[in-house]
Amino acid sequence: MRKAILAIIAIVFAVLVLLLLFGIVNKIDKIRHISERIKTLPSFSFFTLNNEPFNSSDIREGPLLVVLFHPECEHCHYEISELMESSMSLSGSTILLISSAARDSIRKFINQFDNIQATNLIPLADTLYQFGDIFGSSAVPSNYIYDKELKLVKVLYGEVKTETILKYMLRDEDDRQN
Repeated sequence: MRKAILAIIAIVFAVLVLLLLFGIVNKIDKIRHISERIKTLPSFSFFTLNNEPFNSSDIREGPLLVVLFHPECEHCHYEISELMESSMSLSGSTILLISSAARDSIRKFINQFDNIQATNLIPLADTLYQFGDIFGSSAVPSNYIYDKELKLVKVLYGEVKTETILKYMLRDEDDRQN
């Protein structure tokens, strides 16, 4: 009887270890797949604040900054306000501000910035909660920086200083000047 119980415990333990290993391998494969997908700007479709579709195909060239934010996030507020203050430096760039919050909440958040008339800033609503599936993270704030050819330059998670974002956004211009 004792040997049977030990055998059952060993089998259960082996099955649990196999399930754990399978889950780890599956997670690594998913991360690898997402990393491959975002090397160039992935295909996506979100909605403007006027409920019109906005697709990745609407963006022809970079540099591009994709920011996942939430209107109630203090770190997002700081980062985006700093970006808005330096918007002259990003005048040749496109900035997508994407949030899964309600459109009214996004609109209220965006309207608090004085120089929001920038045509290069596009606020979008992720009403279907697909950002995490597309880009691999739902952490706010998240920043995805793409170059002129819409190839991924850098991914930055959490609150990031504007100087760091600018360093990667303006990298192509620096390379051309040197």
